[in-house]
Amino acid sequence: MKTGLRKRLFAWMLNKGEHLNRKLYGTYKQTLFHDLKGTVVEIGPGTGINFNYLPSTITWLGIEPNGAFHQILLSQAKQNGIQATLLPGNGGQIPMADNSADGVICTLVLCTVPDPAAVIREIKRILKPGGKLLFIEHVAAPKKTSLRFIQDLLNPLNRLAGDGCNCNRETWSHIQQAGFTRVELSHHQLDGPLKFHAPHIVGFAVK
Repeated sequence: MKTGLRKRLFAWMLNKGEHLNRKLYGTYKQTLFHDLKGTVVEIGPGTGINFNYLPSTITWLGIEPNGAFHQILLSQAKQNGIQATLLPGNGGQIPMADNSADGVICTLVLCTVPDPAAVIREIKRILKPGGKLLFIEHVAAPKKTSLRFIQDLLNPLNRLAGDGCNCNRETWSHIQQAGFTRVELSHHQLDGPLKFHAPHIVGFAVK
């Protein structure tokens, strides 16, 4: 499948799945995002579904490599009264100065990036001291479990269908090892249509 077609297909799939996304993650997002302020960077915002949970007072900067999302992102931001700007680049190369962001949002993104540890280091670089990385990510099941076996088996197909998404990443370890002053995360089993995507982490890390 050509890269451009795959990205457009992935954009279509995400757009169709917005109702399910709200059902699974809405309560967590309300809790995580309610006190955001200042300059907030979102990595991989997709169709802009998180705008529904963000304060309208923030200055939002988005890093979205998939151009199929750009028009709808700006439209969604305008509908929610949020000042929004799309930046070039990707999570591994954010075109911002050190210590310049008050918050960074990653929801269902670190499963897809080629090098999650590098992206987290870059996020930490641009955060101000005391700034927060806020995350909701589906992750690997515990090792030596039947679910982990299934995740490892299906991961190549998952990557193809999900624009590079990995269903068996131990993302929490990258966050915990990145040198944040404080990390608070919890593990959850969320009952979506893909059972091998059920394990999740939700939380924040403070620079």
